[in-house]
Amino acid sequence: MEVKLSSCYFCTSKGCAMKVYVENQQVQRVTVDTSAPVGPGGFCVRPTLAKEYQEHPFRLSFPLKRKGKRGENRWEQISWEQALDEIAKRLADIRERYGAEAVATSSGTGRGGAEFAKTRFMNLFGSPNRFGVITICYAPRALVWFSTFGGHLVSDRRPGTTRMMVLWGRNAHEGGPSTWNSFRKAKAEGMRTMVIDPRCTEPSRQADCWVQLRPGSDTLLAMAMIHVIIEEELYDREFVASYTHGFDELRIRAAQYAPETVAEKVGLTPVRIREIARFYAANQPSVMTIGVAVEHSAPNSIQGIRAINLLRAIVGSIDVPGGDLVAGPCPGFLPDVVLEANERLGPEQRAKQLGSDRFRFSGYPGWELMEEQMRRVWGERHSAAVNLHSCAHAPSVFRAILTGKPYPVKALISSCSNPLLSYANTKLVHDAMLATELSVTFDITWTPTARLSDYVLPAACWMERPDMGNFSSVGGYPLVQLGEAAVPPVVPGRYERLDDYAFWRELGLRLGQENDWPWPTFAALWEYRISEIMDEYGCETLEEFVHKKRWVGEKPRAGRCRSPGLATTSGKVELSCTILEKLGYDPLPHYTEPDIPEEVRRAYPLLNISGVRFMPYHHSEFRHVEGFRKQQRDPIVEIHVDVARRQGINDGDWVWIESPVGRVRQRARLSTAFDPHYIVTQHGWWFPEQPGEAPCLHGLWEANINVTTDDEPDKCDALSGGWPLKGEYLRCRIRPCGEDVPGSSCQERN
Repeated sequence: MEVKLSSCYFCTSKGCAMKVYVENQQVQRVTVDTSAPVGPGGFCVRPTLAKEYQEHPFRLSFPLKRKGKRGENRWEQISWEQALDEIAKRLADIRERYGAEAVATSSGTGRGGAEFAKTRFMNLFGSPNRFGVITICYAPRALVWFSTFGGHLVSDRRPGTTRMMVLWGRNAHEGGPSTWNSFRKAKAEGMRTMVIDPRCTEPSRQADCWVQLRPGSDTLLAMAMIHVIIEEELYDREFVASYTHGFDELRIRAAQYAPETVAEKVGLTPVRIREIARFYAANQPSVMTIGVAVEHSAPNSIQGIRAINLLRAIVGSIDVPGGDLVAGPCPGFLPDVVLEANERLGPEQRAKQLGSDRFRFSGYPGWELMEEQMRRVWGERHSAAVNLHSCAHAPSVFRAILTGKPYPVKALISSCSNPLLSYANTKLVHDAMLATELSVTFDITWTPTARLSDYVLPAACWMERPDMGNFSSVGGYPLVQLGEAAVPPVVPGRYERLDDYAFWRELGLRLGQENDWPWPTFAALWEYRISEIMDEYGCETLEEFVHKKRWVGEKPRAGRCRSPGLATTSGKVELSCTILEKLGYDPLPHYTEPDIPEEVRRAYPLLNISGVRFMPYHHSEFRHVEGFRKQQRDPIVEIHVDVARRQGINDGDWVWIESPVGRVRQRARLSTAFDPHYIVTQHGWWFPEQPGEAPCLHGLWEANINVTTDDEPDKCDALSGGWPLKGEYLRCRIRPCGEDVPGSSCQERN
């Protein structure tokens, strides 16, 4: 049996090191490669199910072309040559008739180090309209780091030096094995721990300090903590005086957020807020992980992330040993930005990026200002890649498809993305998909989105391609850890799949980009990107590097504030953000009260904490694999016991969840882990066992919580365009389903 060293992508964007045991070109089992630095840090159930996943009949194996009407689920198998030729011809025709901007692409969660290839293709094609869930996942945090600190932040947890670990809006027990194991190690090493979360999660139960704030009030809490720390002079005076810009302005702004002023909206007493601020300030340096909860809390997403990061800065926990360090790419490595061909998309086309006129911080206007500073300090090999940090605004793209305004969008390519499950306002997304002239899905398995497409193309999974974590690929920290393909992407007679790089390259070659893709394979591309490193260690091939070294890297260093200075306009930590000011925004954090009519508050009295992570699934993935499904067969809505009793709901009952936008049903789990005014719903649910043809689409309308969420641009974050998935805008009500339960019929769109 052969042992291959690969990079796992069963969950997030790290690319955990795995050993894949292979016999006769088939995966037999997978174990964690503990010799490499990037891994889950402990047990993770997902790799144990790799063999079942790899061989599952729901995997896409050959290119398919739609027969009949969209949604009829009738297909004919075609060759890759025919599929790529026909798609390229139709894309060229749309570009000729409407302009390159009429082609858009959708991206899902991080699925490997080839996302740059999509960006390269789109830049060369001439379209600025890449969009994706990065708008509500990771990009807001990274953009705040770039504009505030001039680079990514990386935790430097050190026993004996680090005094506390903080999880802010992050249930690592369910959503991040590596972070959860870091949290456990921090406790074992004697560090204090703090968890900020409306729910009593496992990290909350184990923390020294659990802060049970109201959903969406993160900005208020962080600003109140800043107020207390400044008022009581608990901040690091030397760091603030030497290495920050705008402290006096922040002091004035924070004065508006006294604990007594914000306590009711935060859901804590003024005394409790002061205790929390003092506890935090007294235990420095600390490390902090910020989760997606703040990014989901429109209209205060960016403001909340800004306030939390300024809190870290003024206590002197940034750029010091044992705190959070400013990091960049690994020496000798070519990060994504070098390969994206961003210079090939000119100002005229960039200006057409949908949504960037309104949501400038996350569009090209913001990225260009940040990239200028990053290039000044880090050189051309910086970490501000477009693909993970800047994109078109998805709700604006869907509306342009439907209305033709401000211009027509006629084609959508969804690669490793399931828009019908992953974006808010499913009804609108569904209608937009049907309104396109051309819809292509390039994915690993069947999805509801694929069933509505014109072409469905099989993508190689992580076991079928060489890869690395895309946080490293963009240069987010100075580490290169690569894995090889465990099994080939093509086995004649069994399956014919392409990796992402090959797919975008083959399309590009058919659309006038023949001179722009000199690397014939993904492996050759990786060899080019690490050629300096391979030369240093005497490696001739990618395979030799993987088996001889596997990884190289260096720890980020403290002291960048002193030398060479930060990649910000002032060269310092920007408490008052110059880039935001240049974009026409308030340079200091502030809280915006959500505009909700009183009749809506009365009709929908509960707040829905949607999108919580739960094992073993990852977003909308793995529902088709029995090894995953048997661990949780049904979608769960957590309801406080008191509310359930008043409604006549028992544990295990099916429950309607209704919002002004729509309704779905999930199975009740009664709880006392949060305030009675909230419910907690799971996202990404569909039912592969149900019919794939429309209107059912594998039970798309039954339990998919995004049927109930809204992406109205006026409700989105004013800076990033992030749509609300938590907080005051996620208002709902519940009632028992009674006899109307899933399985009795395939529920149609309601």
